[in-house]
Amino acid sequence: MALALTLYVAGCRMDSKDNEILPEKKREGVHAAFYNSTGSRISISTTSGKLLLCDSNLNLLLTSREQMDANSSFFSLDDKHIITGGTHRKLNVWNAGSLQREATYDLNFNSWTSIQGFQTLGGCGEQGKVYFYNIKNHDTIRFVLEPEGAFHLYYIKPDTNFVVSSGRSGYEINLITRKVAHRYSGHCDWVYCVMPDAAARRIVTASKDSTVKVFDRKSEKCLATSFKLDGAVYVSCFNKNGNEVVASTSNGSIYFLDTTLTKVRLKIKAFNSHINTIHLSPTGSRIVAGSEGGGAKLFSVQSGSLLYQLAN
Repeated sequence: MALALTLYVAGCRMDSKDNEILPEKKREGVHAAFYNSTGSRISISTTSGKLLLCDSNLNLLLTSREQMDANSSFFSLDDKHIITGGTHRKLNVWNAGSLQREATYDLNFNSWTSIQGFQTLGGCGEQGKVYFYNIKNHDTIRFVLEPEGAFHLYYIKPDTNFVVSSGRSGYEINLITRKVAHRYSGHCDWVYCVMPDAAARRIVTASKDSTVKVFDRKSEKCLATSFKLDGAVYVSCFNKNGNEVVASTSNGSIYFLDTTLTKVRLKIKAFNSHINTIHLSPTGSRIVAGSEGGGAKLFSVQSGSLLYQLAN
């Protein structure tokens, strides 16, 4: 019996039986991947407008179709819903168990990040626009920050305090006073991501200028600045214990840095194109990453080894 040897060359498959080179299956791009609070589910939004619900090993459970390109997918803090936003200029709220759409909110702008707390939901996007809606009292609050755009939005204190990256700065917004409480400046290009640590004492920012910075939340003082990473930094966050900063780049790398931002414990070459999303599991032992160039992957935080990959 003749054996057919299969070789892989630069993203193509070559079958030595007939020397025919076949292109590898192109994986669908991923905009966002996010764990629920227990780590049992992962929500994923794709570049073709799909909302995917996966188990903790990236096995696909359910698929739903967004109206258009979905830039974000975030579990509500009670895990009952997934909120998405995108080019359709709306926020959609989905049942996290069935992926049935339960509500739609008009934004009138392309949303790049969407979140839902216990009483509020929000989105931010083009032209520096930020939108919050209180589900309980039907109150809408809007902010306009930097004209380059508002790129990322996250909670410091659910339904009360938020951080938003916009232009070359990170901001803290207080919904009670309806004012900007703090501004974190110092990058020389756009700030793509801003995140608090678990104790809400420090803020980490990620920038197009290829650096990461750590700030004291209340004094706004810059505590540390990284060396230049291997590309624009799209996402950065603290780990569960607050003793490490994780960052992903446009070159497909994930860095694990100490909080002085001078030492690299681990660097993972996760993709060949920019990483749009990273999220640590609730235990902190795994990290899910997604790339617009294609696919979602799960890695070990300790060793950096690839554990699972989304089959799409």
